[in-house]
Amino acid sequence: MKSLHLYMITSLLLLSGCTKFLDIKPKDKFIPVTVADYENMLNSGTIVNYGDYFWDLLSDDAFLPEGEPGNLFSKQQLWGRKIYTFNSSPYEQGLTDFTWSEGYKRIFYFNSIINNIMDATEGTVENKKSVRAEALLGRAMEHLLMVNVYAQHYDANTAATQPGIPLALIADINAKFTRNTVKEVYDQVLSDANAAIADLPLKHKLTKFRASKAGGYALLSRAYLFMGDYANAQKYADLTLSLQHELANMNAYKITIPGPFPNVPGAPLGWTDIPDGQLNKETIVARHFLRPFGLGMDVCASPELTALFSSNDRRWMLYYADGWPPAPPFNYMSRYKVKLYLRGDYYSNYLNVPEVYLTRAECNARNNNLAAALDDVNTLRSNRITPEAYKAFTPADFNNDAEKVLRFVLEERRRELAFTGMRVIDLKRLNKETRFQKTIKHTAEGKNYELLPGSNNYVRQLWPSATVFNPDWPLNP
Repeated sequence: MKSLHLYMITSLLLLSGCTKFLDIKPKDKFIPVTVADYENMLNSGTIVNYGDYFWDLLSDDAFLPEGEPGNLFSKQQLWGRKIYTFNSSPYEQGLTDFTWSEGYKRIFYFNSIINNIMDATEGTVENKKSVRAEALLGRAMEHLLMVNVYAQHYDANTAATQPGIPLALIADINAKFTRNTVKEVYDQVLSDANAAIADLPLKHKLTKFRASKAGGYALLSRAYLFMGDYANAQKYADLTLSLQHELANMNAYKITIPGPFPNVPGAPLGWTDIPDGQLNKETIVARHFLRPFGLGMDVCASPELTALFSSNDRRWMLYYADGWPPAPPFNYMSRYKVKLYLRGDYYSNYLNVPEVYLTRAECNARNNNLAAALDDVNTLRSNRITPEAYKAFTPADFNNDAEKVLRFVLEERRRELAFTGMRVIDLKRLNKETRFQKTIKHTAEGKNYELLPGSNNYVRQLWPSATVFNPDWPLNP
C-alpha cells in the first residue's frame, strides 16, 4: 500500500497554531520536546475544529428553498449542492474534502502526542498520561466520525468484512495504510476511549475544548448506540451523567439584536444570548465546524422537521427565524411554511448532556423501561418548553405502548440534535430496522431526488486526492 497521502499533513508542524510554543529545529520543522509543548498542541486551532456541516444537507431535516432573493440551493458550494441531491461523490479531484483532510490532520496531531509524550522532558508521569489520554479520546472521536461518513453503518453480521476507513495510529506521513474494516475501526475507537478514561481528568483543563472523564464515557455511550449495543450505551450514559448532568434552561434566554457575528468566545452570536459551546453548562467536549456556525443561515428546517416543533418550544423560537436578516425582503420563509436555521453558537457542544439523556432514554424505551425513558425526556423538555405549556409525560399518555414511547424519544432526539451532524448517522442506523426505514426526498432545480433506505448514496466516496495515490484501496460502490 502506498501512503495515506494526507497532503495537508506534510506541513502540519509548520502551522501557525504551533509556532509560538514549539522550537524551530533542523529541516524547518517544529519538534515538541516538553510536556508543555505537547499539551499546547491540544490547545491549537487545528484541534478545536471537527467534522463537516455539509453532511446534514443529506438528511430529512434539510430544506433548501429556491425563492429569491435568498436561493439557498444556489447559495451552496458545489459539493453542498451535490450532497443535497444525494450524490455520493461530492468532491472531485482537486477539491478538498475537509472531513477527510482535516480529520486525518487532527489524527496526526493526536498520534504525535500519543506516540511521544511519555518520552517528553519535564512534567510528571501523571501529567503525561493525562495529556496522552486526551489525545486518545480525540483520535477516537475522529475515527468514529469518519467511519460513519465513508462506510456503511455498523452491522454486527457484516462489520468484520465491510470496508471502513484507514486506521492511522502512528505519526508517520510516509507510513503505509490499508483500508480497515468497519469492525476494526470500531474496535480501535472503543480501545482508545477505554484507555483514555483511566487517565482523563475529572474537570476540564483551561476550556471545554479539553477533554474530561465524562467525555470518555459520553463517546463510549455514543459508539455503543451506533453499534446497537443498548446495554453498554446505557451503562456509559449512566456513568456520564453521574459526572455531568446539568442542563441549561432555555426559558432563561432571549432573542437579542441580530448580529453581528464577532469571533469573541462567549459573546452572544446570531440573535440569542445562549452561551457558546465552550461556556455552555451542557457541553461535555466542545468543538466547532470549520465554518463556525455550521449551516446557520444557509438551510431551512424541512416541513417534516418543522411539524415536530410546537410554538411553545424554545428551541424553535431561538434557533429558527423567518429569514436572515429577519426583515423584508429576506424573511420570505413563511411562504414555504418553514423557518431558517439560525443557531449561532460559535463553538458547538460536540459531546453534550442532552444527547446523553436522549441516548439513555432510547435504551430504556427499547428495554421496555418506559417510565425511566420518559423521565429523561421530561427532564430535557422541562428545560426546553415554556412553563405554561410544559407537560410531564407518563407511559399512560402512550397507552403503555413501548413502540409509541420509543418513537417519541426518537422525535425528541431529532428536535434536540437537528443540524449538529447526528441526523444522518441516526438515519443510517435506524434504516437497519424495517419499522424505521424511510425514503428521503429532496427537490432542486425542478428535479426530484430520492434517497432509499440503505442506499449506497448514504456513503461518501473516499477522497479522490487520497485514492489516486492508493489505487488498491477498494472504493465505495
